[in-house]
Amino acid sequence: MRIIETERLYLREMALSDAENAYLLNLDPEVTKYTGDIAFESVNAAKHFLENYNHYTKYGFGRWAVINKNDEGFLGWCGLKYSPDTNEYDIGFRLFRNSWNKGYATEAARACLQYGFEKLKINKIVGCA
Repeated sequence: MRIIETERLYLREMALSDAENAYLLNLDPEVTKYTGDIAFESVNAAKHFLENYNHYTKYGFGRWAVINKNDEGFLGWCGLKYSPDTNEYDIGFRLFRNSWNKGYATEAARACLQYGFEKLKINKIVGCA
């Protein structure tokens, strides 16, 4: 199900079928360089993470798969996250390097921010760099 659509992309909930892409995405040290995240140990570990990812049901949003409309290719993810310990909503994204410098992250993040402010009525969304 498409949650957000832009000119070139659509965003949908991550699915178990995305486990290999999630694994490969986090495996690239350049992709996770500034995140503090470690790579999944295996595709099965990524699948286990996705099976237990409850942000969609708990909050009604989350990190969504970013899909290229032209070829249905998985580019990475983008979306919102709520952290109850800080009571903050944040925007985040992670794309495969072959998708960098094409404006995809900006396009997806803008759409997620618009969704957060207009549809979810969030007052403040933070971003870390």
